[in-house]
Amino acid sequence: MIRVRRGVLACTRAMAVVAMVVVGLMMITITYDVAARYLFAAPTDWAYPLNSTGVLVATMLAVPHLYATGHHISMDLLYRAMPGRARRAADVITTVATAFLGLVLAVSSFRSMTVAYAGGLTGAGTFNIPLWMPDAVLTVSGVFLLLVALLFPAAPPQAPPGEAEVPAEAQGVA
Repeated sequence: MIRVRRGVLACTRAMAVVAMVVVGLMMITITYDVAARYLFAAPTDWAYPLNSTGVLVATMLAVPHLYATGHHISMDLLYRAMPGRARRAADVITTVATAFLGLVLAVSSFRSMTVAYAGGLTGAGTFNIPLWMPDAVLTVSGVFLLLVALLFPAAPPQAPPGEAEVPAEAQGVA
């Protein structure tokens, strides 16, 4: 089981790195578009649809790793104020809700991807992104979100955030 957890964590880490690269590329394309628009009065027709897709891709690729490592947004103030039994219930609810979201995301985006691919669907405008591409990212993210919810359940109340989810042996630290 430790090897599976390590493998999934390595995949989610790689997805997070791709998300960082996408954000970097978005910064370059936005800068180029702003310069082209204001210095040369020649805005691009591709920057907006490309960066709109980039936001989706970067966000969804990072989510599974953030969940697995306990770095996602949480309501710690409310959580810490709960008694131990309520915290455990909240952890179970969080894990089940995350697994359900991952499953729904994977299934619905896979269906959407197959329809978009078969139909040759593209985005609107002069720069048409094939719609199956962002759907493929959503499918992969949904699968990994389901996996991390099952393999890295929410932390028990006594564990600091980020420690219980990824034990040292799963990170490769001995």
